[in-house]
Amino acid sequence: MRFQTRLLAAAALTACAAPAFAQTAAEQPVAATDVITVTAQKREQSLADVPINLTAYNSERLDVLGIEQFDELSDFVPGLEVQEQSPNNPGFVIRGITSDDGAATGEARVAVFQDGVSISRARGAYVELFDIERVEVAKGPQATLFGRGALIGGINIIQNKADLDEYTASVETTFGDYNRFEARGHVNLPVTDSFALRLAGAHKQRDGYVDNLLGTPAMNAVELSAFRISARWEPTANLSFDIIGNYQTDTPEGGTSFRSGVLPPVFGSPVGEPWDPAALSTFGPFEGGAPLGIDRQVYGVTILGDYVINDAWSVSSISGWRGFESVEIFDPDGFGAQLLTVAEDASGRQWSQEVRFNYDAGGPLTGFFGGSYFYESGSQRIPLATNEAVAQAFLAPQLAAGAGLTVGQVEGLLALQGVPNAAGFDNPFNPLGVSVLGLLLNGVVLPLGYYEEETANLGQTTAIDLFGDITFAVTDRLDLTAGLRWTREEKEASVYGWFADAPNQVTFSNTLFLPATPNGQLVSSGTREFDDFTWRVAAQYDVSDVLNVWASYARGRRPDVISFDTTDPSLFVEVPAELVDSYEVGGFWQWEATTLQASVFYSEYQNFQTGRFEPNQARFITDNAGQATQYGFEAQLDHSFNEIATLFATYAYNYSEFDETDDQGNPQEFAGNTFRLSPDHAISLGLLNEFETAIGRISIIPTWTWQSEVFFDNDNDLTDAVQDETQTDYGIVDLRIRWDSSSERFHASVFADNLFDEDYIIDAGNTGDAFGIPTFIAGSPRMVGLRFGANF
Repeated sequence: MRFQTRLLAAAALTACAAPAFAQTAAEQPVAATDVITVTAQKREQSLADVPINLTAYNSERLDVLGIEQFDELSDFVPGLEVQEQSPNNPGFVIRGITSDDGAATGEARVAVFQDGVSISRARGAYVELFDIERVEVAKGPQATLFGRGALIGGINIIQNKADLDEYTASVETTFGDYNRFEARGHVNLPVTDSFALRLAGAHKQRDGYVDNLLGTPAMNAVELSAFRISARWEPTANLSFDIIGNYQTDTPEGGTSFRSGVLPPVFGSPVGEPWDPAALSTFGPFEGGAPLGIDRQVYGVTILGDYVINDAWSVSSISGWRGFESVEIFDPDGFGAQLLTVAEDASGRQWSQEVRFNYDAGGPLTGFFGGSYFYESGSQRIPLATNEAVAQAFLAPQLAAGAGLTVGQVEGLLALQGVPNAAGFDNPFNPLGVSVLGLLLNGVVLPLGYYEEETANLGQTTAIDLFGDITFAVTDRLDLTAGLRWTREEKEASVYGWFADAPNQVTFSNTLFLPATPNGQLVSSGTREFDDFTWRVAAQYDVSDVLNVWASYARGRRPDVISFDTTDPSLFVEVPAELVDSYEVGGFWQWEATTLQASVFYSEYQNFQTGRFEPNQARFITDNAGQATQYGFEAQLDHSFNEIATLFATYAYNYSEFDETDDQGNPQEFAGNTFRLSPDHAISLGLLNEFETAIGRISIIPTWTWQSEVFFDNDNDLTDAVQDETQTDYGIVDLRIRWDSSSERFHASVFADNLFDEDYIIDAGNTGDAFGIPTFIAGSPRMVGLRFGANF
């Protein structure tokens, strides 16, 4: 993905739906764009009448722009960024607030929903977007509407359901460079007047774009298959059920290109750039000899029920069961020696039930109230392996400095034990923090060979929510809204650890990372209960028929976390809930051929939760980083010059920094630092050109986006010995040319993403940074392709 707010092409306008692409240019007047209907407030409304900053795109817009996954969606949504290291390791970012915690004990900041069912757990949240009815992205705290985890916003994917009215089918294929092939389609089949089925599927494969010098498959590849079956049953005119089953598997080979920024990939070669060939591998019996890559399955069943009680009242039920298993094996050191190989084996199960009563009698008062139950259990296992000979050789320079010896003298000591020469792997850091030389000089002979240790964290959460939200029309121009949610949570967290050498070798008396414990011993465990309230109030005023304004105040909450004490791993600590108070004022103006939406926001954070990898314990820790402040401005302009050309322009400013002191006046660790993955400025421009010809409609959509500097860690790279873990400002040009037949039955398109082959990175630092060897992941180079489709 590109780390920027990208409101490109026709989808750039957050306040408007796309024009009906089935119309010809001659049929489309030069007037304001139609406004989409959304359900973010649990009832159907015009997007222009919703007093929150909301982006919504329907299926036609998603199809025309070729949006198939979250990082592509984020290119067209202001304030949303999605960092996809891999399907197993995405980061969802709204207004600089990142949600990417993979620990089973962690909590989301950005809520992701699929037909109203939470899929926010990071390792299971990244799903393919296919056969979609609509996507809604709400920015700002949305706990009242979206529930747990919507600290700073929520994403709701509304999938196409089975349709009782007509038979439909579609098919689409894509071919491109890097051996790209995609196929997707659907069939909708009405069986009776009250029962219908719908089948949909997608398959995607593409080779990686960073070559591996060790001869294994190129890195950053794609390989996925996704399927859905849905059924709709309407036994009466007032009662309906939708049953949706989803399954997706991701199995890309080659792994993620964690390329070292300080060490050469192989001896004698230059360090190079993140997009140059790398040398990454696994080794030994690690995870049964499995290669670098991902093996991931995500699945779930959702049951939606709606019953109309009378003209004023209705009741809705959302039942969800969901699970995922994902194993990712990666080489975090970023160079060819067998220093480190790591895996993440994550799994999760959840069940949820929501019941909501809705009221709308056609008068001034509308609203809803209800309750929900949520249960989740999950685990994250992190095995780590090293070749001890390489580890000792790697440490030779700092061992020499610590003992007053030359590197040659240390290498001589190591050579007595069969350790290879350390030349070519000199490192100015102390990545493992282990005094190997001290052990050697004291006559302790360390085993040389394969060594592995492992840590695992397990979490369970049970949550009960009660909520309500009402809107009262004070006049025909002024609406007031208020919402409240109470949440009670019971959380349990545990951590296990073990270590082992290869057969016939002496076991360390102390491990490299874990505390000295018998294999498989429980390190720490804890159970706690929490409860709290979140709320929102909003006002919307229609100044005229073409202008309305709104203002809101909302309290958001990221739930309390049970983390673990870094000084004593047998203890756990409570990290208090992260709270945000957010104020926003916005407006929506629609006049003739121009539509403008703008808003300003201001937010204050308490108990800002940050995650980090603790190398001495090989586990992820959640810390309380204190207080932070955020404010920003977002504006979007949509102007139709004539029946052919429409301009889209967007500017976003986002100031997000940690305060200098906490609420007690103490200096903060990240004082004055910018939030990670949060550019201060972002600009986008797009031009939609549509031409009617004798053979159909031709659409040409060039887009350009630019963003300012981005940091990849909250420390802003200030504590690292090598301060280069940023992405400086850059711009990307994309181009799409599409043909639609006059009957709208067939379409074809040619596209070029990153047309001018801009070099950029999508992440820096990563796991290797905890060991003093930061790694970098290259963004996608120029990719071109052809797409063909038909509707039946």
